[in-house]
Amino acid sequence: MIKILSSQQIREVENMANEGGITFLRLMENAGSACAKVIRNKFDDTGLRRVLIVCGKGKNGGDGYVIARKLSENGYKVTVLLTMGEPVADTAREMLERIKNSGVQIENYCDNDEKYDLLIQDSDIIVDCVFGTGFSGVPDERLQRLFKKMSESNGYVVSIDLPSGMCADSSELLAPCVKADMTISVIALKYSLVYYPSAEFAGEIQVASIGIPEDILRSFSGGYTLNINDIKSKMPKRSELSNKGDFGKALIIAGSYEMPGAALLSSQSASECGAGIVKLAFPDKAYPVMMNTCPEKVLIPLPSNKFGRISALCEARIKSELKNCSAVLIGCGLGNDYDTKQVVTSVLENSEVPIVLDADGINSMCESIDIIKNAKAKVIITPHPGEAARLLGCTVKEVQADRIGACRDLVELTGATVVLKGSRTVISSNGEDFYINTTGNSGLATAGSGDVLAGIIVSLICQKINPDLSAVMGTFIHGYAGDIATEKYSKMGMTAQKIITELPKTLSAFEKG
Repeated sequence: MIKILSSQQIREVENMANEGGITFLRLMENAGSACAKVIRNKFDDTGLRRVLIVCGKGKNGGDGYVIARKLSENGYKVTVLLTMGEPVADTAREMLERIKNSGVQIENYCDNDEKYDLLIQDSDIIVDCVFGTGFSGVPDERLQRLFKKMSESNGYVVSIDLPSGMCADSSELLAPCVKADMTISVIALKYSLVYYPSAEFAGEIQVASIGIPEDILRSFSGGYTLNINDIKSKMPKRSELSNKGDFGKALIIAGSYEMPGAALLSSQSASECGAGIVKLAFPDKAYPVMMNTCPEKVLIPLPSNKFGRISALCEARIKSELKNCSAVLIGCGLGNDYDTKQVVTSVLENSEVPIVLDADGINSMCESIDIIKNAKAKVIITPHPGEAARLLGCTVKEVQADRIGACRDLVELTGATVVLKGSRTVISSNGEDFYINTTGNSGLATAGSGDVLAGIIVSLICQKINPDLSAVMGTFIHGYAGDIATEKYSKMGMTAQKIITELPKTLSAFEKG
């Protein structure tokens, strides 16, 4: 699990470390040394030795001077290029003094001198240390031209902390920034390295630890990304003495005459992801479709209204089924009318087991949000940006402009755990800590993909995984299956059914021996 911090939080972390006895100069030395180590690990065995370190006048440039010294001491031919003259920060000035007599060549960049164009083109490795987390706004045109030359060079571009020209807290790019092959993020990840479109410019990402005490880092709420080992460590081991009852009963209330596929996909993914028994409740007008395509499911046909959707007349039957399940998923493909709202309300008011509320389950509650907030059981909502905008009474553009903020607002509004779907899905249960999913790709932007995700989440809950954790794990697994499917079928050729097809292979990567 890797922490994500804002630029303000990074400053506070450094201040706390300094107050605790780790001086700013020591932090800079540690940062430069850690970054140099990453660079050496990648290039020591390659024979590439010509390094150009492009420095600004702030602390990021100071990190660059330390990197220059460390690489020079280990046999690299290093040139430092000062883009804005000598540094203004005391710590950076000290680090520059330390390399002046060390064999490192120091040059002052001139925009119109072909000498520097050749220097950029002839370098094997270009280390970008112009701007770091303190940057905001737009670089001047001179620097924009320099960033373009660096990005288009033949050298391998390593950005320190952030590609220069990128703001730490926003995915929006106000002007051209450096396009890195690798970014070494100091202390923690930054939000712009995770979110698109800015993340496209970061390349491979590594996080460099610089000796900040863990208790300081733990004192900050913020974002997290997970990796396969994090998920694997949470996956329960299955006893060979188990029976289907040990893995729970999922009740899925989904589908309509118009959208039977949503019920099929959500129930199938729940089965493929390990739920012991999947009960599928659907409007009886969709029975011909269900009858021949759901051999593993317990089918519960319910009365339909005139639109082919579940009728409110089924409330008594649903209340009965709620007493005999481990978790319930409601909403996929239900349609949105009076009956839908009545059925969803009944589930929220009567269920004593966790509820996953998806799609039309969410839409039906947009004007009755207190029903979600006052639900008897734990609720997980899985809105896409459009559904989130309807709940919040804002535009999709506003949701996408601040996905963390939108997720926080949804948690506060509904009291539910929120899975805000989209590129880099955001999950939060408390509005303070956010898990940002890094699996998945644009191939998942296909009809039915969200139904598959909802089925995975309810399946994990049935297997006695904490509901909040199930939301995080389910999102990761869904994206991972999408990544495997993309390798096999391509992004353009992706369908929701193909995601399900790859679930068994995906789960094998997470199962404990």
